[in-house]
Amino acid sequence: MTVSAPQPVSQRRVDPDPSITSAIGRHHSLATAVADLVDNSIDAGARHVLVRFVTRNGRSTGLEVIDDGKGMDTAAIDAAMTYARKRDYEESALGHFGIGLKAASLSQADTLVVWSRRYGAPAVGRRLRRSTIDTGPIVESYSTEDAETRLSAAQVEFDLATGTLVEWGDVRAFPRSDDDTEQTAWLEQAIEDVLGHLGLVLHRILARGDVTVTIEVSDEFGSGIPRVVPPLDPFGYDRSGAPGYPADLSVILPEGRTVARAHVWPSNSRSGPGYVLGGRSPLETQGLYVYRHDRLLQAGGWCDLTMRSPELAFARLAIDIGDAFERHLTINPEKTGVVLDSTLKDALLAARTPDGRGFREFLDAAEGRSRESRRRTARPVAVIEPRGGLPSTVLAAFGEATEFDLDEESVDIRWVTLPPEEFFRVDRDSRRLSLNLRYREAVVGHKSLDPTDAPLVKSLVFLLLNGHFAGTLRGAREKRLEAAWQSILVAAARAQIDRSASDEGE
Repeated sequence: MTVSAPQPVSQRRVDPDPSITSAIGRHHSLATAVADLVDNSIDAGARHVLVRFVTRNGRSTGLEVIDDGKGMDTAAIDAAMTYARKRDYEESALGHFGIGLKAASLSQADTLVVWSRRYGAPAVGRRLRRSTIDTGPIVESYSTEDAETRLSAAQVEFDLATGTLVEWGDVRAFPRSDDDTEQTAWLEQAIEDVLGHLGLVLHRILARGDVTVTIEVSDEFGSGIPRVVPPLDPFGYDRSGAPGYPADLSVILPEGRTVARAHVWPSNSRSGPGYVLGGRSPLETQGLYVYRHDRLLQAGGWCDLTMRSPELAFARLAIDIGDAFERHLTINPEKTGVVLDSTLKDALLAARTPDGRGFREFLDAAEGRSRESRRRTARPVAVIEPRGGLPSTVLAAFGEATEFDLDEESVDIRWVTLPPEEFFRVDRDSRRLSLNLRYREAVVGHKSLDPTDAPLVKSLVFLLLNGHFAGTLRGAREKRLEAAWQSILVAAARAQIDRSASDEGE
């Protein structure tokens, strides 16, 4: 007897709870959120984009992203401020989900204000407050006169006849401390993070000269000198690390063919900016580099094609995913990672060069180069790799004069505020060697905002404490040594402060 499947007798539409929208973009960092706004500017045809950190009385209070793109009229800005509507993007657009402006902005700030002016249309302004999101977003409109006034007061070095100004207010990502040194150190690091992230994910677009992106700090007295974002090419080496590479692997998918370019970094360039990518370790930067419309969506990681390994430190695989292949991967909302489906994974594993080499041969070449590099460049001392806080020339010297312990994650060096009795702090969990901001001026000899300042002292302290970052436990001997070195270095810093004060008095 055949029993028919039950059939529904009615249907109704179930709308999502408005509170779901507040979870979108929850994993944004400040740098990835800013990058999402810059993507929008580039999609609008901007030739210039300015990221401005606004400060008042030494505290970071707001952030602006200003561009000279085509701008928006009433219909366009209303669509941009709407959560429930997916935008129609042009074929080459960097945007993907249609929610980046709102999700990125409100992941960092409580208030989003957008001002825009399109050719032949009146200026427009809209505001969206994060507090309204869970109960249903409320978009507030400004008058044309207010919008014209705000755009005219933007104070930029490029023509703003058309364009957009995005403002973040009540930024939760900004520090609340009243300590000037903490505020300065945070701002300095934030600018470096945004510079590095934009330079990496937009490196192809920046290198072509399609757009110039700058970052500046503005206070009540005016704006500082803008810093141009330079392209940070993860494949910017001078000579390949292995014969026959880079090599193009043909990736065959049901929709057609694409190419994955296999690269092996040269071992003698491992301290260069394109290799370390802002101080990330070889375990983080090896793997896939996935591009969509020349915008980098993933920088490292193997997406289950293989396991991360110190032996693959020099292996990187670049692949461009056009619109025809998009159904084979999922892009996370922050545009910092992808998930490949089984069809694309199988296609990558089966990909071949014209002479028959495949993914496995590529990994073998990288592993062989890594082993050969260690044999050829054996050094008298092994250290954990430093990242950040030192000039590139010093990082390069570490790479040339020492052998890095690839079983240990690299260590960042930063100035932070510590108690007066500490000159340094060893943080194994975050892989950070912190130096006390209280003694920065004494060490450097003057006030400094340079994250790579004091290279001599930083290098010596790093070498002194290098072994203390190894393993998982810190023994009694390490603790006694750290206590002794703390006392000596604090005494030396205070003596330098006293001497400087005495010299000024004379």
